[in-house]
Amino acid sequence: MILINNHEIVLDDQGRLEPWTSYDRVVWLAMNFIKHCPRDPRNDLPWYLQYSCFWTDPLRPTIWPDNPAGKIAWATTTLLKYYPYSGDRTFVDIVRTMLDRLIAYQTPEHFAWGGVPYASAHPGTSIYFGARADGEYVTEPDKIAQAARAYVDFYELTEETRYLDAARRCADVLVVKMRAGDAEHSPWAFRVDARAGRVIEEYTADIIQAVRLFDALIRLGDAKYVAVRDAAWDWILKYPMQNGVWKGYFEDIRLDLENANRDQLSPLETARYILQNPDRDPNWRDDVPRLIEWVRENLGASPFYAAVPIHEQKFCWHVMGSHTARYASLCALWAELSGDASYRERALRSFNWATYMASDDGTVTVGIDRPDYYNQCWFTDGYFDFVPHFIDGMAAMPETAPRDSDHLLRASSVVQRIEYAPLNIRYRTFDADAREVLRLTFKPARVLADGAALREVAELRDEPAWSFDAALNVLRVQHNARKIEIHGKD
Repeated sequence: MILINNHEIVLDDQGRLEPWTSYDRVVWLAMNFIKHCPRDPRNDLPWYLQYSCFWTDPLRPTIWPDNPAGKIAWATTTLLKYYPYSGDRTFVDIVRTMLDRLIAYQTPEHFAWGGVPYASAHPGTSIYFGARADGEYVTEPDKIAQAARAYVDFYELTEETRYLDAARRCADVLVVKMRAGDAEHSPWAFRVDARAGRVIEEYTADIIQAVRLFDALIRLGDAKYVAVRDAAWDWILKYPMQNGVWKGYFEDIRLDLENANRDQLSPLETARYILQNPDRDPNWRDDVPRLIEWVRENLGASPFYAAVPIHEQKFCWHVMGSHTARYASLCALWAELSGDASYRERALRSFNWATYMASDDGTVTVGIDRPDYYNQCWFTDGYFDFVPHFIDGMAAMPETAPRDSDHLLRASSVVQRIEYAPLNIRYRTFDADAREVLRLTFKPARVLADGAALREVAELRDEPAWSFDAALNVLRVQHNARKIEIHGKD
């Protein structure tokens, strides 16, 4: 008997790893745990507001530095995918609480880096002002950008302008602090002293967070960010895309002044951005698979029954569920776009390996390595930077999504409201011009956009319409109105 985290492995008739349970159930188990997250008896706050991770044996918080900015940004990413998928609005309030706390404990305005979030914090305090590898009153500009994009996303969900104001404040600080980058200096340093502005660590390749932030603000009408966005993107294309120095995301890793570390997050999230914005990279058809291959070659473990687990980074050389799921999601997205079936196979096997991190009680361990990682759960690596990759995978490979329930798998715009009922789904998007992918239990009779019927077509092109794949029960909708209704009966 071979076990992964107390699950006996399942193999297909060709000896390839299968999941121990469905991707949908993995998602539900993780999100149900967050919904009922334990609370600290000292302050009655849920663990996700004050700890980065916890142990499972016995269940208790881990006294390890918190990672508020990145964790809460990933929680927002999770919300934007899980709410449309599930219709469970509970998580809107959960994420609102997290974002509000991040804003409440941002840096004071009189600091050199004033009015921005902290990347790290002391555990169990629910007060954020830096910790451990960063140092107290030190923050990370890439996390400022990542959190600020989360503010924009939550604004688009709720249309509450205070979140957009917080995002613009962060963006304006980043504009002022941008510098000319080169091979050893990124446009923003990795770690900075928020009080005086002194650079603690010079280099990070995780500049895609700033590009995504400025993209969002430009789309909302803030054209003043175009030049800085373009400069940041040009730096990515000129340096890490060419020299492979992909490092600088994880806030609890020791200083790396020699740029010796390598991680998988920055290249894979850059590849995701290129897939979503191919017009930004004239060589996207070569660059996306090249980035996926770079991760496999530099951070991939030996195949385990055809599944390739992914190490987090060189300075923390452990295979982990979230990063394996991230790799799987990029393989799935590339297979969907390119038609390369070998990447779909890679995606399935790596996703299948990642399912073994989840347990029936909702705990999701970060990895498998003893003595620590087989019973340690991180709110990023087991939840907020884990769940979204499975939903992306189901969107790219709809046959892996449930057949017996209705789910919105992908939306090009933020879904502000969704209601599921038998043979009837209604939702509203932030943008009028948008596309969605759903897997249904029924064939639609009508699809309405702001009350007007859309026409059914064999394949979507550029005009408002809908198409339905009867073999997979997959509905694709393109519209230029915000309110969509899908009816299974006339």
